Amino acid sequence: MTFMFWSAITFSASAKAELIFINDQSVESHVAQLRAQVIPRDSQGYRVPSAQERADFRNLADGLWNAGSTSDLNMLVPLAQSLDYDVLSLNSAGSTYFGLQESNTGADRKGWGSFLLRQGGSSSALLQVAHPLFDTNTPSIAAQAFVGSDARGLLIAGAHRNANGQGTADVAHLTESVFQEVHQSFVENATDPSVWQIHGFNIDLHPEFPAGIDAVISSGTGSVTEFVLGLDQRIDDLAGGWTSHTYNTLEINDALNIATNENVAGSVFSSLAGTTNIQQQHTTSLGGQFVHIELEQSFRIDGGEFSRQLISQTIADAISSAAASVPEPSGLVVLGFFTGCLSARRRRSL
Repeated sequence: MTFMFWSAITFSASAKAELIFINDQSVESHVAQLRAQVIPRDSQGYRVPSAQERADFRNLADGLWNAGSTSDLNMLVPLAQSLDYDVLSLNSAGSTYFGLQESNTGADRKGWGSFLLRQGGSSSALLQVAHPLFDTNTPSIAAQAFVGSDARGLLIAGAHRNANGQGTADVAHLTESVFQEVHQSFVENATDPSVWQIHGFNIDLHPEFPAGIDAVISSGTGSVTEFVLGLDQRIDDLAGGWTSHTYNTLEINDALNIATNENVAGSVFSSLAGTTNIQQQHTTSLGGQFVHIELEQSFRIDGGEFSRQLISQTIADAISSAAASVPEPSGLVVLGFFTGCLSARRRRSL
């Protein structure tokens, strides 16, 4: 195998998969180039993977998770080549990331997604972007949060959710996708896994919401976990009047609901709850933590790069803080006591 040393990634049309070394390029720039290759809406360009391809990709993802050296990466190249994928090692700002990306470009792409794993970290947190085109600027926010935290992995879908028609490539709701295979591999290989999936919404399409909401955070299960609570508080505490709420199924006067929603019922936010999200269902079924992050255009678009950096670092801080003290599943019952003292804290009025 001939190694290729590039100062920056280049998307070539070569049909042969490679072990690619990328130096002197930021993760953010790498992700921006990956996003530019995402299969667009109504293009009919997304190719549904077969059962065998999904099984092969699961093996590839397992191998990537367990890879600790260039030698290990080399062993993955033949299987990656059979799937038209490249294996890569990205060195950026003193950190090394191993990953998988499509070898093909343009019409030959499958739209299956791209995946990165940080080497040398102790966290099992995973950042995910399920709708890289539909939810504007979420890849950029996720990339910055990935770099700014100690998260282990970054998963980015490879096609618009409506690439072949309505919902045809929506990996958050498709069980038979490569994205889901990689998600399952990483979560099942991890110890104390947490998944932080970033989405976007437009408040103009949600008249049922109180005015001025910038984020809706959810565990997807109806409960307010410590991870959800932590991110919600961090957003509410940002300078500039940013406001976060949480979806939950608690009583309106429950201390946890008051702490996150004040006098608004958590059920109001059910349309952005992630309750049918299959990554949520898989993660929580194994006792892992899932954080469904819906960001309004105020964070993603209106505030420009400043607001995107602000929310990225806020998510990064929440991930790092959560990873420092992962709660036992049974430990979540203490949240009522933990947040009792929070229910009286001042929240900015909407």
